[in-house]
Amino acid sequence: MSDKIIGQPSQSIQKWVKFFIHLLFLSIIFILPEILMSRNMPDISGSWRIYVKSVVFVALFYVNYYIIIDHCLGRKNWALRLVLINVCIIALAVGMITFFHLNPPRRMVRHIGMMHVFTGVFRDLAMCVLTIALSVAMKLSDYWVRLSARHKEMEAEQHREELASLKSQLNPHFLFNTLNSIYALIAISPGKAQNAVHELSRLLRYVLYENAPTVLLKDEIEFINNYIKLMKLRLSDTMPVNVELDAGDCGNCPIAPLLFISPVENAFKYGAIGTADAEISVSIVARDGVVTCLIKNRFEPGPSSGDSGIGDANLRRRLDLIYGKRATLNTVAENGIYIVELIIKL
Repeated sequence: MSDKIIGQPSQSIQKWVKFFIHLLFLSIIFILPEILMSRNMPDISGSWRIYVKSVVFVALFYVNYYIIIDHCLGRKNWALRLVLINVCIIALAVGMITFFHLNPPRRMVRHIGMMHVFTGVFRDLAMCVLTIALSVAMKLSDYWVRLSARHKEMEAEQHREELASLKSQLNPHFLFNTLNSIYALIAISPGKAQNAVHELSRLLRYVLYENAPTVLLKDEIEFINNYIKLMKLRLSDTMPVNVELDAGDCGNCPIAPLLFISPVENAFKYGAIGTADAEISVSIVARDGVVTCLIKNRFEPGPSSGDSGIGDANLRRRLDLIYGKRATLNTVAENGIYIVELIIKL
């Protein structure tokens, strides 16, 4: 299927539209005033000479816009080169205008006095300079717009590559932690370990084959629910794990995949599971287009307490690239409880 957006004009059509917009704009500036002036001068209203000046100005604009500026841009000392070329062209343009206006038919001679020649030449010179300045300003504006669009495109491509790299780091990290949990189950309960391998295959199918940039929130929450079930297999039945997962009215809203797995992993990995007051709480609730993820777990003070490893840094970078200021991630470790609060505005 073609990537061309339906209804988007082709580049050739865009160029012709731009050309006619320029022509209309220049006609209003240069040609319309000459027509209005000729109505007050009946003796010259039928002469083609009154339009010579307008044609010269329009030609000066387009020669610069489509030829001279493109020829100079990107070269060494392009500004000096542009000025020198236009000095020659302005001299030629003023000479043409002066020639036709100083050599009119006899019936027009009385409308032109020699005392006004220098004033007219200076005025035409100023108009030529302003016409070229307008052409340069519009051309550079188009050039900077294209340059800005290209820069944004390259930046977006860089972000896509970085996100792909971050996700490729996440997959083995997730697999490594999950396999560690299953390894612990083999010695404790081979039956649970078998169930865990089955659950793991379902999780890996989601992790490894979900390559879309976004998934439905309800699918992401279902993935987290399956992961928690897998982790609970190696926990004691008396170990409290409080889970609240509710997509609410945002179940079909798109969200970047695998955003919640990292803090949930860390809660089971670094939580003080063997202590008497051990507890893990996972809450992911969506309301009015806002997803709030709140995760709490007790931890034992030590070198690795509250340490989230590669996962936390990965998550922060992904949130920044995908959501920017629409996502916040806060972590607090106090009184033996580690709290992660992640808020995303979809």
